[in-house]
Amino acid sequence: MEIPRLAAAYRIDVKERAALAAGARIRHGACTRENLAPILTWKVSDRGRSRQRRNSDEEVADALRTALLATTPRVAVSVLTGLSGVAVPVASAILAAIRPDHYAVIDPRGLKALGCGPLEIGAKASLPLDLYLRYLAFCRDLSRSFGVTLQDLDRALWEWAMAADLRPGLPPGLLRSRKDIHAPR
Repeated sequence: MEIPRLAAAYRIDVKERAALAAGARIRHGACTRENLAPILTWKVSDRGRSRQRRNSDEEVADALRTALLATTPRVAVSVLTGLSGVAVPVASAILAAIRPDHYAVIDPRGLKALGCGPLEIGAKASLPLDLYLRYLAFCRDLSRSFGVTLQDLDRALWEWAMAADLRPGLPPGLLRSRKDIHAPR
């Protein structure tokens, strides 16, 4: 199957390595702004960083602790989006860095790989929480179906979309025969 091959082709860069290390520190209880910073750098680089500075150290720590202890994705994402400068895509990256076995990052490349139409995600557009929850459930099902970790599925989707950008003739979506994540569950 193509998923494991694509995941193996993915190269982890310095920013992602730092984000995952920071996520592990948060997972082990160090819920600090200093540990959140590398995750934000990985996801947004310099875009929107000033908005995140509006959160106090106490708010950041409380949100990270609460998200870490949440028993449902809806609660985990919701508490993080309560922070200034954190929308659903950024919350998904924070959660994927902290708990890569439970969360996937939603971004245009992952959606493109799944054959979803163009969707603007970023500072100028908001992404509905319910779409992320369907995307996450879909990715969890796929990871189980293909026998890969959620993190490896994330990486395979990213890798496929990058290849598709270089080869515009590829069919729309790596898994275009799968059910539509836009459909309500």
